[in-house]
Amino acid sequence: MMIKWLIASNNAFKTRDLINCLAFYGVKAVPYTDELPQLQFPKENTVSYAANALDKARFLATYTNQGVIADDSGIEVPALGEHFGVTTKRELHQDISHSDNQTILNAMRGQIDRRATMISTLVAIAPGKAPVTSVGRVSGTIATKTRGDYSTGFDKIFLLPHQQVTLAELPDEERLPLTHRGRATKQLAAELRGV
Repeated sequence: MMIKWLIASNNAFKTRDLINCLAFYGVKAVPYTDELPQLQFPKENTVSYAANALDKARFLATYTNQGVIADDSGIEVPALGEHFGVTTKRELHQDISHSDNQTILNAMRGQIDRRATMISTLVAIAPGKAPVTSVGRVSGTIATKTRGDYSTGFDKIFLLPHQQVTLAELPDEERLPLTHRGRATKQLAAELRGV
């Protein structure tokens, strides 16, 4: 396995979370900005998590001879129709008066069906090798308010069905294997053993 991977993202939370997930499964990674100046990644499409992650990984790979890992992720909420998914962040950022979590909580007010799924697709590219892709998902429900301080983002509103706690209410050693990104990372780490 390569000694160190670069994370292809300008999102500090996603980068930190992905580095922690990778470390949990024995893969060392750092922000790409540890090695390179900050870059402007290509605009994401609205069709596929896998295509977005592959585009980001390929883009960064043109600037380095190190292995790179990219993530595209989102939340899917059946009660809100097609609003999120691949376009999660773009949809949420249209409401600049509220945080992403508050926008979702507002939209879910009065909803009986609170089901949600978080999805992460990872793509790793090592020099001279074909891309390796993995997908992780976790299903649960949307809480009625933010809860927990162990992590940020959607983890604060995402309730695990059998425990009735949000992901953010669990410390990393419990949380990471249960998240969409953690599940994708576990699969990816197994596939990268030979790279």
